[in-house]
Amino acid sequence: MTSNTRPLGVLAALPQELGDLIAAMQAESGVQTRTFGQRDYHLGTVHGVPCVVTLARVGKVAAAATASALIHVFDVEAIVFTGVAGGVGENVHVGDVVVGETLLQHDMNAEPLFPRHEIPLLGRARFDADRSLAAALTAACERFVAQEGVALAARFKGALPRLEHALPRVHRGLVISGDQFVASAAAVGALRAALPDALAVEMEGAALAQLCYEYGVPCAVVRTISDTADEHASASFSSFLVDIAGTYSTGILRQFLAAYGAR
Repeated sequence: MTSNTRPLGVLAALPQELGDLIAAMQAESGVQTRTFGQRDYHLGTVHGVPCVVTLARVGKVAAAATASALIHVFDVEAIVFTGVAGGVGENVHVGDVVVGETLLQHDMNAEPLFPRHEIPLLGRARFDADRSLAAALTAACERFVAQEGVALAARFKGALPRLEHALPRVHRGLVISGDQFVASAAAVGALRAALPDALAVEMEGAALAQLCYEYGVPCAVVRTISDTADEHASASFSSFLVDIAGTYSTGILRQFLAAYGAR
């Protein structure tokens, strides 16, 4: 990493969601690790791109705190968050991928002082991902599915029987975040009623998007759908995280970083 090169920040909540990224960095350039706030930040070059890779841990506060360190300590030029999410959109299925074009905190409610979902004093509820980063992530996901979709279907057909009949789809749109693990049909129904354009629900992305908006740092979020946020979500999430999430993250990040480094 040269002194005039600003790195890319790469975040996930849980280790499996980073795939083999840190191992690939170790093999390519070696890894320098610095610790702040009980988090390890791994610096090096991976797939040709200077990066700072770390775990945000789970939840909105954790994501915002980690992103703040990436901005203020490591001076990253942009931040990408990768991981899994629950499917909320009617046509979003387990094994699909969602790129967040817009992000919102579904559990923010300061009524009657402010409209529901609006962030007090910022005057907005929805925060846009950086358009070019989101487009690059979408293209990376589409290349990943085109090149590896058949292999995914063969490898994971027991866990993802739908892949026997259709390749994973790549969606772009609204991703919603909150400090709850959504795991009931009633909760999903309530989210759909309140936010009918929501595609996926998770626990970090909108906090990252708000912080990056406030500091003027580009960000983007990509989520593989691990469950449908209903009563089966806990079991589905756990098995998907262990067996499948790393394969998706490894392939998507490899595609994304190779193109990012070739700009």
